[in-house]
Amino acid sequence: EVVHRLLSFDDDLSQAYRYYQDLILAVSHRDQGELNQLRSQKWTTLPWPLQKVQRTLRSHKLEIINSFKYQNYTNGPVEGTNNKIKVIKRTAYGFRNFFNFRARILLALPNSYIAINWNHKRTAHAKFQTRAA
Repeated sequence: EVVHRLLSFDDDLSQAYRYYQDLILAVSHRDQGELNQLRSQKWTTLPWPLQKVQRTLRSHKLEIINSFKYQNYTNGPVEGTNNKIKVIKRTAYGFRNFFNFRARILLALPNSYIAINWNHKRTAHAKFQTRAA
């Protein structure tokens, strides 16, 4: 009720609120048609702050549509791994050699792809050494 009363005071505010709500709905439903409809509005009819939003939507159309298609893919695990490595680097105050630094990272990330691959190579190398002896 309060929102509707405030929106009735100013047409630009009302238009901006409707545009904003439609944009949120289009993104949450990953609706490319609704997004295209919002982008196709003549930007000069929109209030000034939304003109900038309109330009951003038009210039990043491909990235936004790709985010709709590939929503399940994320770089979160990579960012988490990078953050852990940076913390190790910051708290270590320098390792004497890269091998020790790498070993510390692999100990901190036992379930990462790098650590699993490294452990697999190490056990395969140990088996090969045992057979050769």
